[in-house]
Amino acid sequence: MMRRKLFSIGGTAVYLHLATLLFAAYMVLLGHGGVLGISMLSILLHEAAHAAVAAVFDKPPEEIEVTPLGAVMRLEHEAELPLCRRFLMLAAGPVMSFSLCWAAILLTSWSCISDQTGRLMFCCNVMLLLLNLLPALPLDGGRMLALLLGIWLRQETVCRVMRITGTVVGLSCIGLNLILSLRWGGWNLSLSMAGCFIMYSAAVGTTTQAMAELRMLMERKIRLERKGALACCWLTVVDTLPLRRAIKMLHASRYTMLNIVELGSMKRLGTCGEDTLVATYLNESCGSCRLLLREEVCEKR
Repeated sequence: MMRRKLFSIGGTAVYLHLATLLFAAYMVLLGHGGVLGISMLSILLHEAAHAAVAAVFDKPPEEIEVTPLGAVMRLEHEAELPLCRRFLMLAAGPVMSFSLCWAAILLTSWSCISDQTGRLMFCCNVMLLLLNLLPALPLDGGRMLALLLGIWLRQETVCRVMRITGTVVGLSCIGLNLILSLRWGGWNLSLSMAGCFIMYSAAVGTTTQAMAELRMLMERKIRLERKGALACCWLTVVDTLPLRRAIKMLHASRYTMLNIVELGSMKRLGTCGEDTLVATYLNESCGSCRLLLREEVCEKR
């Protein structure tokens, strides 16, 4: 296990990736403990703003993981939010970073914090704000752009546009890093690393819907396995329910057993686990739950 659970806030679990401790020790040894502390706090507040708005809309994140690259929020039900609310949830992070920039200015002018701390706080949040507003996935700016484009364009076109945009932004970051390094010396590869990450995300983050669903199901399986012994829950579905809808009804944090009944008579036809549902869906995504009643995949009564 490379991560440990710290605490829970409501229904949101907060985890710490153990590599974060090694990264923190490395930064402290280099004398950058202050930068690390302010940066991590700014990132956590940025993600907390996303989580708070999602919770207000009754879609709190399942978990938040603190990693060496910042905080990662897992929000499985984001797609269920209406467009306006989803846009507000995405914009909450940049708004928080902008607010922290103003807070740094005000706290410094009021002598509540030292000038050095204020400069660090301001610079960290300006960089975080500008980076997240870049129009590339998986950054907030890219996600908001994809959301707006989805109003007028087909999903396949949106994916193509975001793939091109991400590649251009990534190459621009790498080129800018090289120009700055040649002009002022000192090979700081941070911007180039960010550019490579953006280009990679542009390639893998705009896959087809089928590949996205497969990745989501695999991530769910891995997440459930990490939790060890799991409580199960029962889900009763009619035999005519589309498999696509049944997949979306799986419990977020529990292994789900399906009880299949006949439409109309409500007679129980059989049971199966979510593994069977997932396997059948991946083979015949347009089918109904009646496919789960096959003798080889469903335990009939």
